[in-house]
Amino acid sequence: MVSWLLPIALLPKTYTYYLFDSSAQLALPLFGLFILVKLYLQPTQLETVLPKKSTLRIWGAFIVVQLALMGWEYLKIGESVQVYGLIHGLVAFMTMLLVIWVAYTIQKMSLQNFDDAVKFAKSGLIALVVYLVLIVLPQMLVMGGFHQLDFYVNGLAKLFERHWQDRDFYDDGSYVTTLHRLNGFEPEASFLALLLGMGFSPALIMLVQEPIKNFRNKRWLYWLGWGLIAFILVVMMLAKTTTGFLLIGLLGLIFLVSAPKTQKIWFGSAAVAFLVLVALAYQFVPPVTHQLNTWLFEKSGTDNRLGGTIGLLQAWLHHPILGVGFGFESHYINEFLPKWSKDNLEYIYVYKKTAYPILNDMLGWLTRFGLVFVLMAFWLLAGLLKRAAFVLKRLGSGADFKTMFYRVTVKSFFVAVFLVIVVASITPANATGWPMMLMGFFYWRVIHMAEDDLNNGVLQ
Repeated sequence: MVSWLLPIALLPKTYTYYLFDSSAQLALPLFGLFILVKLYLQPTQLETVLPKKSTLRIWGAFIVVQLALMGWEYLKIGESVQVYGLIHGLVAFMTMLLVIWVAYTIQKMSLQNFDDAVKFAKSGLIALVVYLVLIVLPQMLVMGGFHQLDFYVNGLAKLFERHWQDRDFYDDGSYVTTLHRLNGFEPEASFLALLLGMGFSPALIMLVQEPIKNFRNKRWLYWLGWGLIAFILVVMMLAKTTTGFLLIGLLGLIFLVSAPKTQKIWFGSAAVAFLVLVALAYQFVPPVTHQLNTWLFEKSGTDNRLGGTIGLLQAWLHHPILGVGFGFESHYINEFLPKWSKDNLEYIYVYKKTAYPILNDMLGWLTRFGLVFVLMAFWLLAGLLKRAAFVLKRLGSGADFKTMFYRVTVKSFFVAVFLVIVVASITPANATGWPMMLMGFFYWRVIHMAEDDLNNGVLQ
């Protein structure tokens, strides 16, 4: 099953809008069934997948407080198109918790040893290659005018593409044939950038920073890493989304800071040359000027993002300690929304008639769950970061495959955490999407495996 986790997670179509997004996707019933069968056949595994008592106490307190807040806010606000309501909010909240528990449990069950971790990483690499070649590349060809592939792209979209409710992004059969922007199977271009930039790129960047001699008879893997990085860079530019440009900048900065000296020199030179070429193209090539103005420098439709962020900030500042409860944040966003941000078609025809979406995940977490529980989450994360730093130091620069695998994975964890925190502070980060959660718990399991191997003398 370990080899099928990420391929299944890359199929994000939602089959109902009533549940929490990730719980309405194919992954939940398949992963849940696997867990139930595994527990039926091996009942003793239940003890191994239960979290520590201290973690359970935190989760218990979190659930109790959230349920109390949801009940209190329902009594104050009642039913409204701007909020989930009591029953819908309760169902969505509990299914969100179920998704997190299933992602945690299936990774703990599946990743029992080093070989399992390698299988998961290999399956992720294969899934990425297949995804880019069979899904994204045909979309690129359609964008380039090769409309003979429209039937293929639209057919796959009908089966697997995730859609936003009540949006016209997919009227011509798929997102790419309607808006001429890349999205893979994601609901929009920015989510494809998040998937590639935060789900896969950290491991690829850390992989190619290993000395090529360490790969020995697997040098193809090193060059494949470079090829995938280059392809992902092109995809994120063609996605034509601010999130993609943001991630390109962040990943470039990470590479420049963490790369070996020789890579820093040529990468820095290449980056400067690339920026000069872009600047010249912006000045003298009209299509480039148009694209950069449309999607970066003079991007329209930012009133909702900025206004929604201000509304979220105000909502949290008025309820800083425990937040407003899951599903009730939209009421307060609208209450504190600046008037100037309401004068646009998207707000009038979409956001005014439904729950206002969270367009800044960090403020969204603070507004929903409050400072207390967000700080608790960061406290738990800080403990894992500390452990990972200690493991990385002990791993050293060993050239054997096992040490290199651990080192690349631990470094990737640091990159992924940095990216999630930075991106979530600016825009939605899709941190509760299946690929991101599976990768997160994969990092967690591998850090513990590496620590155990170091303590048991398996690694020197």
